[in-house]
Amino acid sequence: MDLKVEYLDDGSSFQTVDPLMLNPEYLTNFSIFERFPKKGNKYRFRCLIVDMDSITVDKLTSVLKSWEVVYVHKKHLKYYNKHIKDNLEYILKHGTLDVKKKTATLTKVSTDVIKDVFDTHLTGTVVSPDTIKRVEKLISHAIDFIKDIDSLKGIADLIGHDYETHTHSLKVAWLIAIFINANRDLFPKQPNAHFKQYLVTATVAGLMHDLGKTKIPKNILNKKGKLDNLEYITVQSHTAYSLSLLFESTLPKFAMQAILYHHENEDGSGYPCGLKDEQIPLLAKITHIIDVFDALTAKRSYKEPKTPFEALRIMAGENPHIEALTKFEEEVRENKKVPIETIVRNEPDIKRRRLREKEMMEKEAQKRVEARLKLRDQGMAHCFDKDLMNRFIITINKSQSFDLSGLL
Repeated sequence: MDLKVEYLDDGSSFQTVDPLMLNPEYLTNFSIFERFPKKGNKYRFRCLIVDMDSITVDKLTSVLKSWEVVYVHKKHLKYYNKHIKDNLEYILKHGTLDVKKKTATLTKVSTDVIKDVFDTHLTGTVVSPDTIKRVEKLISHAIDFIKDIDSLKGIADLIGHDYETHTHSLKVAWLIAIFINANRDLFPKQPNAHFKQYLVTATVAGLMHDLGKTKIPKNILNKKGKLDNLEYITVQSHTAYSLSLLFESTLPKFAMQAILYHHENEDGSGYPCGLKDEQIPLLAKITHIIDVFDALTAKRSYKEPKTPFEALRIMAGENPHIEALTKFEEEVRENKKVPIETIVRNEPDIKRRRLREKEMMEKEAQKRVEARLKLRDQGMAHCFDKDLMNRFIITINKSQSFDLSGLL
C-alpha cells in the first residue's frame, strides 16, 4: 500500500465517495478512509480497512452499508475511477442507490468512453472492431438500466443543459433504448437474447450517430450564433463522415443506415439523400425524432432550451408556412445567393461601396437564416413519421418526470 494509515489534511487531498458505489467483491486496489471532525484547519483521515484480505465479502458488504460516506485519497482516484467503470453493471443494478446517482455515474463513464472514441478519430482514422466491442461492452452492462422507463428520471435531469456532442450522443442513445424497449411490437418477434443484442447495437448506433462531427471545422461547430447556409451544408456532411469512419467497424447494416440517414425527413426534404416515407429505415426514423428532440431541448449559444413540451409541440405540429419553409430549405441545399440585389449610390469610393453592398447582402442572408429557423419552429410534423412521433410522446409521458398530457 502506497498510502499512510492516517493523514492530517484540510480535505483537499480526498474525494467523498458513497459506500454503496463500491462493489465489495472487487475492493482491493485502493484504500478508503473515514474523516473525523476538523481541529484547527485540519481533518483527521483514518484508513478504514488496513488489510483488505483479512475481511470477508459478507462482512465488508455489511460495513459498507453502515457507513454514510467514505473518502478516497487523490493518489488512488485512478484506481477508484477504474473500479467504477469495471463495476458499472453492479452500480446500475444496486437496489438502494438513488436513480440520480446511477445517472451521474452512467453519464460520467459513458461520456468518458464516447469522448475517447471521438478524440481518437479526430485524425480521420477509421473505427476499429475492437473499439466498437468496447462500446458494446459498456452498453451491455448498462442496458438493463437505460432501457427501463424509470431511468427517464435521469434523462430529465440532463434536459436543458448546454449542447455538447458527447452528452448529446449519450442522451440520444439512452432514449433510443427506452423507446425500442417500450415499443417492441414495432420489431419482428424474436428470442429475448436476440432482441437484447438488437437493442444494444441500436444504442451503440445512437452513441456513434454524430461521430462525423469530428471532421467538421471547430469554428463552425462552436460558432457563437446561427449558421449561414454554407456552414449549414458543411455540418450536413457529418452523416457521411460518420459512415466513412465506421466503415470497418463491423456494425450491422441497420445500425449504419440509422447513422447515415438520421436527418432524412418524411416528406423527402432531409439529407443526405432526400429519402422519404418507407425509403427511410425504421431505426433512422427513430433516431431522427430523438436527435431533434434533444437538440431542441438543449441550450445553445444562440438560443435558450425549449421545454420537452414546447419541443414536442413543435415537432408534432403541422407547419402553416410549409411552402415558404420549403423554399428556404431549397436555398440551403443549393447554397443559393440571397435573391435580391443591393446597390449603394451615395458612396463615391468604389471599394467602400462594394464593401457596404457586401455587408448589406450578408445582413439580408442572416435575416433569411433567422426567418427559416422561426418558420421551422411553427411546426415540424412533415419531418417525422406520425405514428412514431405519437409513440415517442406516449413513451416519455409514462415517466412522472415529464408532463405531456396536453399533446396526447
